[in-house]
Amino acid sequence: MSMNKEKRKVEETFEKLVMSHYQRIFNYIYMLTNDYELSKDLTQDTFVKAYVSFKKLRKKAAFPLWIMRIARNLSINRMRKEHLRRTRFISLFTKKYEGELQDSLSDPISPLIENAERKEKKNIVREALYEIPQRMREALILKEWENLSYEEIGKVMKISRKAVKSLIHRARETIRKKLVKKDAFR
Repeated sequence: MSMNKEKRKVEETFEKLVMSHYQRIFNYIYMLTNDYELSKDLTQDTFVKAYVSFKKLRKKAAFPLWIMRIARNLSINRMRKEHLRRTRFISLFTKKYEGELQDSLSDPISPLIENAERKEKKNIVREALYEIPQRMREALILKEWENLSYEEIGKVMKISRKAVKSLIHRARETIRKKLVKKDAFR
């Protein structure tokens, strides 16, 4: 195979991977940063960095976790550099449904009072979520929104399966206690 054909094949493969993973990586970065413009920049940086190292990736099937790890590292480094506080991200009430994010609160038939009560509860949950440590939030995001296994989360965060389980358990327990304390769901 000539050098041009090989290069073209690599570019086509990479382009397909970008198309299939772009939105997921953007959403993940946005959940970490809660900054739309920064998320766009970091997503672009993630794929540029991945492209530069793509030939070194031995198993193309490992791409999803590999690209997520790149996105995580770039995001954390940028936030440290700019001293951004990770205190906000996507609502707990946003669910992943058949590959699309849908807000479960968008029910136009519900009476206004019910919507106001739901919004208040959503904000209370969000506040509780802001208050938990970053590593707990990150593990919870990867489990609940990205539907990764404990092993996959461990690979992304570079920690053991046992540490992942512990982080997720502590995150859920901490949020539950905060919600009970705030009497969120009376």
